[in-house]
Amino acid sequence: MPYVLRSLIRNVPARSLQVRRKVSTASYTLTERQPSNSPIWIRAQPGSSLLEGIAPVDFQLYTNVLSAEEQNELLRCALKRLDEIRGVSRTIKKRRREALGGATAAGDLANDVQSQFLLDDCYEFDQGHYDGVIHQYRESHVSAWPESARTLLSKAGALMPGSPSLSSVQTHALHLASDGEILSHVDNVEASGKTILGISLGAARVLRLQPKGSGNPNECVDILLESGSVYVQT
Repeated sequence: MPYVLRSLIRNVPARSLQVRRKVSTASYTLTERQPSNSPIWIRAQPGSSLLEGIAPVDFQLYTNVLSAEEQNELLRCALKRLDEIRGVSRTIKKRRREALGGATAAGDLANDVQSQFLLDDCYEFDQGHYDGVIHQYRESHVSAWPESARTLLSKAGALMPGSPSLSSVQTHALHLASDGEILSHVDNVEASGKTILGISLGAARVLRLQPKGSGNPNECVDILLESGSVYVQT
């Protein structure tokens, strides 16, 4: 189950990378590293020239930004805040008690990040976003975080242009179900700001970038988002 924290900042001037972004829970088969000295898995479709048109400042991916311990702590805080903000029904509470078998939280069972997620029926996912882009998800704007999460969010936020303070950043927590997805879309910079930072927690998923307005399905770049990685798009 992928989990992404999207930090959206408004007050940093930057060029806008005109691409559609998509995140899928489908299986992936990335077989190349590009450029050759990069530790990041990237695959451009045959015949795609998109990589040639993206400047280094447009899209940056940082791997292993958060340690396993830090990932566990941030995910624990994020899942808890989503429950507190959205609420949890009696039915879901009962399912969780049965699934946990006496543990107070999924994270008590093991230290692996993925183990913090329960089965999908232990959450109440929304079927579709109002704009039709996101399916099978839980999302909320989170303005108040515990100190441990603030420290980790600030660590990731230091990768944004200008290294803005956490108080100037709008933060959203997004939890995708095992079959959830974010369909191809172009972000509204008026609502989201000109810089987007995403922290990936949980199962690795593929982010696909395509030129805005392109009708060629092969004109795209696939980027593997592993747990603990951070991407910055301007």
